[in-house]
Amino acid sequence: MLCVMTKLLSLSLVLSLFVAGCTSEESVVPPKPAAPAESAESAKGDASAESAVLAKSDASKKVVGPITKEVAVREAKCGCSIEGVGHCGNYILVEGQYVPLIHPKLGKMEFCAHKAEGVKIKVAGMMKDGKYVASQWKISK
Repeated sequence: MLCVMTKLLSLSLVLSLFVAGCTSEESVVPPKPAAPAESAESAKGDASAESAVLAKSDASKKVVGPITKEVAVREAKCGCSIEGVGHCGNYILVEGQYVPLIHPKLGKMEFCAHKAEGVKIKVAGMMKDGKYVASQWKISK
């Protein structure tokens, strides 16, 4: 009987050491296998999509425009006639790019009747947060 108890005690001691050894902080976990390589076509598509997003965000950053109030005659168009916008809204040409024109009394489709040719407006305002904020505006003749 003593022999059986000694064997059981030895077995439980060996098992506890084994379990403790597997869960200790020093145990080594094998690294995860590397993800399968993407196809060149998929990577190329992702790269072009990313560059398009960066180009669009860079384009909005490039338009600095006046940061102090100015009075100027500028071209204005409805967004539905501007490539890349495609929906109605008021836009003004600043540094070669159309940016949203903001004024409290400006309707959403103020320049829609002028479509692709646009219209010249005399505007007082400045750029703020990527938009041209006008304090006054009127169609220029």
